[in-house]
Amino acid sequence: MSFWGKKTFCIVTGASKGIGRHFAIEFSCRFADGSVVVLLARSKAALDYTKDIIQKCNPNLHVSVTTVDLSHPTIGSYKKILTEVLEEKKLCQSDFDIALLVNNAGTVGDVSQAAKDADNPSKWQEYLALNVTSCISITAQFLQVFDASSVRKTVVNITSLSAVTPMKSFAYYCVGKAAREMYFRVLAEESPDVDVLNYSPGPIDTDMVSEVIDNVGHKDMRDMFMNLKDTQKLVTLDQTTKRIVKILEDGKYSSGDHIDYYDSKLN
Repeated sequence: MSFWGKKTFCIVTGASKGIGRHFAIEFSCRFADGSVVVLLARSKAALDYTKDIIQKCNPNLHVSVTTVDLSHPTIGSYKKILTEVLEEKKLCQSDFDIALLVNNAGTVGDVSQAAKDADNPSKWQEYLALNVTSCISITAQFLQVFDASSVRKTVVNITSLSAVTPMKSFAYYCVGKAAREMYFRVLAEESPDVDVLNYSPGPIDTDMVSEVIDNVGHKDMRDMFMNLKDTQKLVTLDQTTKRIVKILEDGKYSSGDHIDYYDSKLN
């Protein structure tokens, strides 16, 4: 079954800027009329801006904006958001062909510290709550909402090369991405009815790169990112979005796979 052009219930976390906003907009342009798009992040103004763009490109969608602090996940809170959206639109799970969750929200963490100096438990707990715990919680609750439905369930985890390759100064980021990816690999093993994609979008020219250049502790890492930026070798939002759109359309991966922007085997 073709992935795009179907009636879809889609959730995108971190949809207020960067990759999350771009994916939400470009995916929504490809959904069938009557699809529902749920945008989650902390900034209502930024989410409203994303919503406005989506409705201009596809006015026949239902777009719901929910402000939520993903760093403080609670039991049942995400399930409540999803069921309320369905009830508000007078829809049920079986009204959709595809249920799609895009786990994008995340932060780079403190890149000024070496791993040997990252000794603050509270700082780790705060980082993992946003980047791991919340992601796992929303995924589980999303699947519970659509569990009894025959709808095709697809979960996308925005991951990174850092999930599989250690990087100096990126202890927080590497640990968070690795933990997330292992959860989704286990999910794929346990749930053959769920299509799981771990997508690494490449080094993208976003605010995160500027944050790394300004704060990274190891000089060689700063030099690497500065060189990528100065030589215009960073991946653009358009490039990585076109890549994942094609990956989802072609479906040439096994559930749970880690697919990188640069993977040539999928060309």
